[in-house]
Amino acid sequence: MDLEVGPIKRLLLTVPVLLAVLLSGCQNAFGFINARWISEITLDCQPAGGRAQSEPFESRTFTDPAFIKLMADAMNGSKRVQNDLYHGAEFKMKLTFGDGYTEDYILNLGEAKGKQGLLVPAENSAKGYTVSAKDADKLRKLVYGEADSAADAGSEAAQASVTVSGPVTVSRNDLFPVTGKHEFLDLQLLQGQYSEDWTASSAAGGRSWSGIFRLVVTDEQGQALSTFALSQHFSEELSFGEFFPIQFGDYNGDGNPDFAIGQYGSSNGSFVKLFTLNPDYSIQELNIQGDQELFVSSPDRYSMKFDEAEGGFKASHYDNAAGRQVEVFYRWDGTAFQQVNTGSQASAEGME
Repeated sequence: MDLEVGPIKRLLLTVPVLLAVLLSGCQNAFGFINARWISEITLDCQPAGGRAQSEPFESRTFTDPAFIKLMADAMNGSKRVQNDLYHGAEFKMKLTFGDGYTEDYILNLGEAKGKQGLLVPAENSAKGYTVSAKDADKLRKLVYGEADSAADAGSEAAQASVTVSGPVTVSRNDLFPVTGKHEFLDLQLLQGQYSEDWTASSAAGGRSWSGIFRLVVTDEQGQALSTFALSQHFSEELSFGEFFPIQFGDYNGDGNPDFAIGQYGSSNGSFVKLFTLNPDYSIQELNIQGDQELFVSSPDRYSMKFDEAEGGFKASHYDNAAGRQVEVFYRWDGTAFQQVNTGSQASAEGME
């Protein structure tokens, strides 16, 4: 099978999907649809054309993780219709993945409960897949407005409202082991939202804080010594899925603590930026030549410690195209980290 190799972000997201298709035995035309890689689902309602069903909307884009997971589960559980078929179109459906890649389908649900749905790839409209009545009923409730979320509108969960006073601390770090001073470095959510999804076993499940974040250095009494607008240093909205410690090193050799802050990139790793804490408590981003972020494979998703080497550090990531782990060395030139070399056999001696 020939694959077109795109930019690293696209490659890291799409190759695992293709592998999942092969491993799943191709039970349907879609292979395995992983909900966590879908950023949104758009439904465009088609003219009724004599159908009895009402049109719930002209076009609607769903970004709710519960809806995305439900649609992915319905697609993964669909069954192939053995014969070619002819059908109308109730909705045109577009799946948009995190890297911008899209897939188009036709989705027919109807409003009658207990009936199967029909899903058809847009590129081959003569071949269809049935959606179980159970999954179709769940989708109908959301699409036709019988529920505002995956839970019933009248349930206690749907009516829950939690008020938070002040910022939310996602990461609190004692600086005494690092600087010898009784101070703290905190990562705080200033504006945004908190949500939970305990039905998903992937990185999209569990807790999630998203919005505008800052870093703040405080003394033992909680008095702020400095603040840093972290969100302004990332192009996309920040999101963290767990409480975590910030891990420190000295990567540019100036004696000040440096640290990494990362965001989920794919199942293979995170996109990471580097920062430093100065003696006057100010924080600044450390430049990386060519790209202001690194792609790093690490079990620590949001902050990890790199191996320090002469004049810099080394980081590693899994290269899907090469099928192996790749180490990348960076050396500090006084103003930015320069990439020295790459390769799974590289060693710190190569930086000298």
